[in-house]
Amino acid sequence: MGDLHTLKSGLRVYVDPMPGLESAAIGVWAQAGSIDERDDEHGLAHLLEHMAFKGTASRTARDIAEEIEAVGGYLNAATSSQRTGYYVRLLKDDIALGVDVLSDILLNPLFDDAEFAREKDVVIQEIGEAADTPDDVVFENLQAIAWAGHPLACPILGTSASVRGHTTAGLRTFMGRGYQPDKMVVAAAGGVDADDFLKRVDDAFSGLRAGDAGNQRTAPAFKGGVKHDARSIEQTHIAVAFPGASSRGDDFFAARVFADILGGGMASRLFQKVREERGLAYSVYAFSDSYDDCGLIGCYAGADAAEIPVIAEIFRQEIASMGNAVAESELARARSMLRASMLMSLESPAARIENAAGQLFRDGHIMSAEEITARLDAVTQSDIRRCAQKAADGPAALSIVGAADVDAAVSALAI
Repeated sequence: MGDLHTLKSGLRVYVDPMPGLESAAIGVWAQAGSIDERDDEHGLAHLLEHMAFKGTASRTARDIAEEIEAVGGYLNAATSSQRTGYYVRLLKDDIALGVDVLSDILLNPLFDDAEFAREKDVVIQEIGEAADTPDDVVFENLQAIAWAGHPLACPILGTSASVRGHTTAGLRTFMGRGYQPDKMVVAAAGGVDADDFLKRVDDAFSGLRAGDAGNQRTAPAFKGGVKHDARSIEQTHIAVAFPGASSRGDDFFAARVFADILGGGMASRLFQKVREERGLAYSVYAFSDSYDDCGLIGCYAGADAAEIPVIAEIFRQEIASMGNAVAESELARARSMLRASMLMSLESPAARIENAAGQLFRDGHIMSAEEITARLDAVTQSDIRRCAQKAADGPAALSIVGAADVDAAVSALAI
């Protein structure tokens, strides 16, 4: 576990040396995602992430790519509903370059109009690619009905129309609200010297200043409903969601364990019932998605259209069954899977900094592996039953892409 420092500006810096590694991962995160977009800003957080790589006062877009790749490094970024992250992975001797490039693209972006026009077209192609991917669409539609009326319901990529309407002035306004030092984290792990890295970050990000009033988030309410995209495809996709646990709530770890028992591996209830015993689907699983102020628990499967109502009924039956009884062996297996997954991920520098940033935004501090293990071990059968009851009692969201008897699926789910 590394050390957390807070600079005078309020910027938090986490450094996690891993002796013996020749490489390092560096990341910068801003607590600015699609959830922070106003009605006329849909897709802006993601578009801003793209434009950060399109030139600075001292580097062209090509310079940015060539400088990192000239040392064998890898540079990328990602936008989620709650934050945006910028990453570089390179050899430890090139850490100075990584810090310089990341600070440059975030403090000195040009937002050139010609580059902006081209990148809009690129993002619109990305939107088209997602629209052609049914197992992306089924979850996008699920979000839309689960959180209807809230920014969390809107696609992170935006729409073609919203992207075309954005301006460089809008980019700067959104960046001014969200990219503020006390709402950002810089982290590094791997072959990194802590003192050297901290000094470099302090120097490179010294120009980062608090700007306009920051983003003000509101908590969404789980709405539920049904959405059917009846496109003609070979396989039908079904996703169902119920109220879950927020990442800051008492049941965060219980919800993770619940989802693992329900559909987290080959020994899980859904895998055994749907695939092994009935042969109804190749892909079937459960999930727990948690946000700062809300969460959902759900199930997914891809199957022949005729099997969708049957699978929907199994989803309902297994959740109801977990509200009655959960075997101690199931609880132990889920704990072991989650603990092993966490410990394995901590062998990766990139995973370590991603995990640290997420915890800092969520909790304000970083939990050790021992603390997380203790929280998982503290989950009881009563906690699992409570998660199941919350799912059974709350509204449900049903998303189907492909041919299906939707009325029969709704009836099977009893929603």
